[in-house]
Amino acid sequence: MDQLAERYGIALFELAKEENQIDEWQKQGKIIQTVLTPEMNKFFVAEQITKEEKKEVLIQAFKNVLSPRMLDFVCLLIDHHRFTHIQSILMGFNSACNQSKNIKEGFVYSARPLTENQIHEIEDAMSKKINFKCELINRIDARLLSGFRVVIDNEVVDTSMKNKIMNMKRELLQGAR
Repeated sequence: MDQLAERYGIALFELAKEENQIDEWQKQGKIIQTVLTPEMNKFFVAEQITKEEKKEVLIQAFKNVLSPRMLDFVCLLIDHHRFTHIQSILMGFNSACNQSKNIKEGFVYSARPLTENQIHEIEDAMSKKINFKCELINRIDARLLSGFRVVIDNEVVDTSMKNKIMNMKRELLQGAR
């Protein structure tokens, strides 16, 4: 994450903390991240569309979903030509929120997309294993064949078929010596 996005993310976190809105704004940030696809972002960075038009679209789209302060923040990004960084800013904000709540972040890699239920089950299992609440983001890695690999900080739990095959290969090669 670049320094600019990090600064904005931390500034948003500090404001959320000051307003005692960390949990609520974190939920709202995740909604923004989910809704704003790369295709939609093209609209918000288009030079031929005025800042006012962009802000009006945002306000109409999010007025019933975001708090006025969060909506102001998103509009501020448009005013200062920072909207291209919104995903990175919100990732930094989410990380700061999780850090304040002692939640470890990580990734669960799988060959195919996991359901929300599957992700929550893996999060629960990992939370018990590392003695910390954890939040995982699913990333696709077709090389895994099946199973999954979880990476949190320096801890890796790999139940993938690829890992099992590599372990069997290593054992066979050691036995052949």
